[in-house]
Amino acid sequence: DKVLYLKVACNLYMKYKEYPNALRMALKLNDPKLVAEVFSSCEDRLAQKQMAYMISRRKYSLDFDDDEELKEIASGEQLSKHFIILAKELDVLEPKLPEQIYKSHLEEKRSTAVLDSAKQNLAASFVNAFVNAGFCKDELMTVPDSKWVYKNKDMGMMSTVGSLGALLLWGIDEGLTQIDKYQWSSDPQLKAGALLAFGLVTCGVKNECDPAWALLSEQLESPDPLLRLSAVVGLGYAYAGSCREDLLENLTPMIVDTACTIETSAMAAVSLGLIFVSSCNDEVAQAILQTLIERQAVEEALSGTWPHFFAVGLGLLYMGQQDACEATLAALDAITHPVGKYCKVTVESMAFANSGDVLHVQKMLHMCTEHLEGDDATHQAVAVLGIAMIAMGEEIGTEMSLRSLDHILQYGELPLRRAVPIALAILHLSNPKVLVIDSLSKLSHDADQDVAMGAIMSMGLIGAGTNNARLAGLLRQLAAYYAKDSNALFMVRIAQGLLYMGKGLLTINPFFSDRFLIDPIAFGSLAVLAHAVLHLKNTILSKSHYLLFNIVPAMRPRWLITLDEDLKEIKVPVRVGQAVDTVGQAGRPKMMTGFQTRTTPVLLNYSDRAELATEEYTAMTTIMEDFVILRKNPNFKPETQQ
Repeated sequence: DKVLYLKVACNLYMKYKEYPNALRMALKLNDPKLVAEVFSSCEDRLAQKQMAYMISRRKYSLDFDDDEELKEIASGEQLSKHFIILAKELDVLEPKLPEQIYKSHLEEKRSTAVLDSAKQNLAASFVNAFVNAGFCKDELMTVPDSKWVYKNKDMGMMSTVGSLGALLLWGIDEGLTQIDKYQWSSDPQLKAGALLAFGLVTCGVKNECDPAWALLSEQLESPDPLLRLSAVVGLGYAYAGSCREDLLENLTPMIVDTACTIETSAMAAVSLGLIFVSSCNDEVAQAILQTLIERQAVEEALSGTWPHFFAVGLGLLYMGQQDACEATLAALDAITHPVGKYCKVTVESMAFANSGDVLHVQKMLHMCTEHLEGDDATHQAVAVLGIAMIAMGEEIGTEMSLRSLDHILQYGELPLRRAVPIALAILHLSNPKVLVIDSLSKLSHDADQDVAMGAIMSMGLIGAGTNNARLAGLLRQLAAYYAKDSNALFMVRIAQGLLYMGKGLLTINPFFSDRFLIDPIAFGSLAVLAHAVLHLKNTILSKSHYLLFNIVPAMRPRWLITLDEDLKEIKVPVRVGQAVDTVGQAGRPKMMTGFQTRTTPVLLNYSDRAELATEEYTAMTTIMEDFVILRKNPNFKPETQQ
């Protein structure tokens, strides 16, 4: 039924030539034919440009025949330039050091514990990357003759070089030259880090000359397993959502090949999942199913942490596609190992993500009721995440699922409780509500260490990029409380880095266009991160901390930038206030409450809405966020002074 409503709405918008709105419907339906049709039937050049901006926000791969101008807009190459301008406007260009974020002098000093300094330096690398993301300069890595890399050890060096990719986010030309010097290093760790960084820099930006493929493809054959792993992960970041066939041919063999390390095979599945996100691609699904069936015949082949990531890769293919996953679910019955159950729940929870389907929430809750022990219970943790994924994106569903999660906390077994903090975070990405902050801060002192660490990470996720003062205070207390526990302190540092992400200019919330559309790439990479947090001790806290970079594809400036007809930035007064739900009200109801008038560019919070304050210009789209093109209003008369 829903699909029918959206199609009708799309046709009506097309009839009345409201093309940007018709495009929203087409994107919501995820129907490439419809998207192309909206573009071809639109004659107004400015409306086409506006729609190209919407396509770049959704990171949608649409083939504009030889239209260079639209191609450039939709590629997202101008992100970096506008972001630096915004930083200048708001006076936050100065790079920040991790120490300025921790504010250790405010922590209550108990006794200075001796910490594993490599772990601290690694945390500092991540914090530095998140805080200065997209600014193209910092104090640790981009300074001439930087020695920071050598203060880390083993895999830490790989993640530190990889952090360059986040610092130089979207700035392809400048970025590739800075990372290049590490590519020729004799140390495999540094080389692997450079491969990660190449992938991260081009994340969400399409470039004509395909730099990431040129740099990463040769390493897929590399004899060193580490280089193969990072090339696979890098390609997943660089081409997320692009559905490219050539990558399919190169990465599919790695999923099935048992000569690769299990980690490489599992990450190949995740990368292909990100590249073909929401596309229901059969070949990828077949490869993942085949390897699961083959591996269960070998003893111990499916035990451990990594096989669970095959499930994540499989789930990403069906992200938001609802009933399209039936055949795969039926095929998964052939797997008797507990991982088979984990796969089924993962695929189902992702397929119905953001649908608000009550029956599926009920099904997930039902799975949580059995009392199981040990390995049999891992799928229940995913069911808890599933509740959050299905209910997210609509207010009432979110509130109802909060209550269910509360019950799980009180009566559930340990594996269930461990998943609750992450589920809370999924429901409130970059949207710190007081109640949620409070329940997470209780959980961060939990007796079970995994629950506590998950809660700390979740505090970072709900506050990502918001500079929320309350969270900052709580995290400082936690840093003092966990001063002797290096793992927990590492998580606190990461959460502090997330809180000040991009110095408060970025968000990781995957919803946009008035919370109507979801960015599947952002949500997909956050889902990978959520599953990594479920297995914290074996992923992020051991050798695979590069999984934290899955936050980068979800980062997006929370701005409203107004452009004139030649796509130059212009400053106009806008009103920014809290959005009011006006569905079905007649006339011209007030769209927002408690507004302030500011001049663009402005930042929008989770529930804010903006409208033009004067009638000098008319906007090309009804929804004021991201890039909006303005056209001079011919009937406008400036108010004459009396």
